Parts: sequence; C-alpha cells; structure tokens
Amino acid sequence: MTEWTQDQAMSQLDPIFDEIDTICRGGLARYQQYPAELRIEHDGRAAAACIYTHMVALADELLTDRPGIVFKNIRGLKVWIIGDRATIRFKKMDEDGRTRNYPTKQARDFDRQLSLPGIPHPPLNLVVGYLPNPLGTEVDRVQVARPAGKAIDWCAAIVPTENRIVGQPRWIDVTRQANFG
Repeated sequence: MTEWTQDQAMSQLDPIFDEIDTICRGGLARYQQYPAELRIEHDGRAAAACIYTHMVALADELLTDRPGIVFKNIRGLKVWIIGDRATIRFKKMDEDGRTRNYPTKQARDFDRQLSLPGIPHPPLNLVVGYLPNPLGTEVDRVQVARPAGKAIDWCAAIVPTENRIVGQPRWIDVTRQANFG
C-alpha cells in the first residue's frame, strides 16, 4: 500500500490515542507548573521548546519500548514508528495542523513524505501535536496531521477521553477546506 487514507492512518494510531493525548496535554501541563516569574520571561519559541522537551520525555516514558513501537533519533529528528508503517513526531500546531520552526533537512524530508534512514518505506509520516488556546495556557485539541511538504493533506482531532461516547468515532476530521474565492 503506497497511499494511506486518513481513516487507515488514524486506525493505525487508534490503540495509542490515550497516550498521544496524555503526551500532548501533559507537555503543556508540565510547562504550566514552572513558576510564573520564569514563564513570563519566555517568548513563544522558548515556551514551545520547553513544552516539546516535556512531550518527548513523556513519549519516551509512554511509548518507547512498548511492543509494536520503535523509537528512532534521525540526526536530531525524534520519531516513533507505530506498527508497520506510521511514523510520528510531536510538535505544536495551528488549527490546520501546520507547524512552525526552522526545519532541518530531515524534518523537511519527513514532511515531504520521503524515506529517512530506519523509517519504513513507503513512509506514512504524521505530525502529532497540540493546538493551544489563544493564551497558550491550555490545549484546545490534540491533532494528527499528514504533511505534504509545506501543505497539509488532512488534519484530525483526537476526541478527549472524557468527551468520548461509546460507539462514536474516537477522532474527527478537522481539515479546513481551501478557500477558492
């Protein structure tokens, strides 16, 4: 299979939705425990870097060494291979699933769905992350996006455990339609 649908990709991640939610919400929650007098000195970039560090630590704790999950550090790009195909990395996101940073070559290749050393081929590279509220104090939603270079093919939100209804989907498509006006 060379091209995975959104449904197939999300089904691959479904067994770890709770862990993904905990990682993303927990990263921001740990950052919020810093004393306010320290957080006030952080610009958005510094705050995002701290939150990312906490997410990676939580991902290491909750995902690494779990059966069916393999951690790879590809020249600084930290990814987890889920099952036989899906590879995820964690980031802060906007409502469309886009991330902002100064991307390394391997991060650009990951976003272009290109193969990297140790990643299954053909790749299914997904970005998992949090959409903060406007103040950056809480997580509005936890998302999964499939990047296609600088564009996003699709973006899905994981339904938080407390909002799930038995028999209802555990994720929703939040991909915004392109404005052709």
